[in-house]
Amino acid sequence: MTTIPDAQPVAASHLPAIASAVLTIYQFFDIGDTIDLDQAQRCLSNPSERRVRLRTRQAESIRIAQPPLRVELGTVPVVLADHRRTGVLHAVVYDLGAVEIAVEMRLGAPLSWENVADLFAAAQDLPAGITGRIAAALDELEALIRPAISRPQRSPVLEDYCVMIVERLDPPYGAKELADHPIVRAALLGERRILSEDATRLITALSYYPDDLALLSWNGALLIEADAAAAMTAADILAFANVELLLIRSYDAVLDARLPEVYRRIAEAQRRFAIPLVRRYSQLLGDVQRLVAEVTEVTEQIDNALKVTDDVYWNRLYSAALGVLRVRVWRDGVDHKLALLRETFAMLHAGADSERAAALEWAIVLLIVFEIVMALLGK
Repeated sequence: MTTIPDAQPVAASHLPAIASAVLTIYQFFDIGDTIDLDQAQRCLSNPSERRVRLRTRQAESIRIAQPPLRVELGTVPVVLADHRRTGVLHAVVYDLGAVEIAVEMRLGAPLSWENVADLFAAAQDLPAGITGRIAAALDELEALIRPAISRPQRSPVLEDYCVMIVERLDPPYGAKELADHPIVRAALLGERRILSEDATRLITALSYYPDDLALLSWNGALLIEADAAAAMTAADILAFANVELLLIRSYDAVLDARLPEVYRRIAEAQRRFAIPLVRRYSQLLGDVQRLVAEVTEVTEQIDNALKVTDDVYWNRLYSAALGVLRVRVWRDGVDHKLALLRETFAMLHAGADSERAAALEWAIVLLIVFEIVMALLGK
């Protein structure tokens, strides 16, 4: 990140104080192929609920294929950037095989923008106490819902994100002025110093009313929103975007591991002697075809998990979240590797067909020779 070398911390005395805010720290995990949410709900003895939570302004444009399962996990003490609070722990289980573990903490007031910068900086490198409690919660939840998980296997890839919802400013302040203010933008990236112009471009700003604002970056989001339902909807959309990134990255890692293995097996098959008409690539062809079908099916499910149909604010927010998280970049990488696998499958299939054709030609020639020899011997 580029900063001005001799820049000093910027005074923020003229900015409004934050009178009421909630900070939520998210971690997202891929624990299996799919999760049967109905069965998972039956597996849980503690209260849980499935519902389409996106019910607020213009939310009729949002379509969720499988409403996720929310599980309350109690409270946990949180110490973050010298803020000591009792956080509320909850999990959200997605049918795509992902689990979100979140710690929600109400912040003390008044809160300065320097405090905001410190909190976002600390959220990028969470203390061991928080990560340990999240890991323990995930282990407990996974053990409970394991019968509902198809092909359970935890991916080494995980995503984390941080969302601060500012419910009230004192005094009230215009969204546009806040969106363009260098201190506010720096705070979102965990910085107290003025950012370079290039760095500020890494932040996307959106607003629906004059008094609300969404600032999005790759590490977190700042939502200034007095409407609790709208704030929940925005946070849920950001969570869906992170789940999409998690799953795309997980399958990108799978393809990275499987492609060298496929090429190694091709080389071994080419070196190995094969009896004519015996398909040396049969097992490999089947494995490649299954892998392509599996990844293609999952990417289609990801695309259909959340749909924002109309050109409204939530559509812009979801698209902006996918943009700042660089989901399209990761998706292009997965598509490229899938294309390589399809080309490999086509090459192997063509090679197998060519070998069979050559073997059949040799068989015909040998039969002709055999008939000629038998005819000569019969004379």
